[in-house]
Amino acid sequence: MSMKRVCALLLFLALAAPIGAQPPGAQPPGPPPRPNPPMTSPPMGPSPKATVKDGKTLYQRIGGYDVIAKTVDAFLPNLIAVLPKLGTMATGLADASKVRNRQMIVDQICMLTGGPCVFVGRPNDVTHQGLQITQEDWDKSQGAMAKTLDEMGVKDPDKSELIAVIDGLKGDIIQKPAPAGRGRSGQ
Repeated sequence: MSMKRVCALLLFLALAAPIGAQPPGAQPPGPPPRPNPPMTSPPMGPSPKATVKDGKTLYQRIGGYDVIAKTVDAFLPNLIAVLPKLGTMATGLADASKVRNRQMIVDQICMLTGGPCVFVGRPNDVTHQGLQITQEDWDKSQGAMAKTLDEMGVKDPDKSELIAVIDGLKGDIIQKPAPAGRGRSGQ
């Protein structure tokens, strides 16, 4: 080994030794790390609209995880058929992002219906920000969901209850109109 390499190795070890000698959990010098910013809306939890009837949650009554996953898979093409602009939004997404988005929808519906899933996605107001989803778009999406539930054999009253649970999300999804301002001049 050359003298240059030996010196470089000794210098590296001299610098690394104090770092390795710190007790576990010791904070490095400097300011403490900044905490994560607060979420703009509360985390999702079980929906109060997903009631228990005859000892079963809505999740159990509609057939559980597999039915929810198959429903979401059938719903997405129905949704794009009634809202073609959604198809163009998804064209720029990697396949992995599309799969993740689909899984987030499955997990959210599973949790909202009283199932064992945990929705770990961002709040709906953050996820849908800037997409300019209107009440008309929302109504079309609910129609596509109703059609999909019919195709999947989900009957009333469970079908209506599931649509009501999903409808409870619209307040965070529909684009809110900008407040009427006074313009730049302040007049």
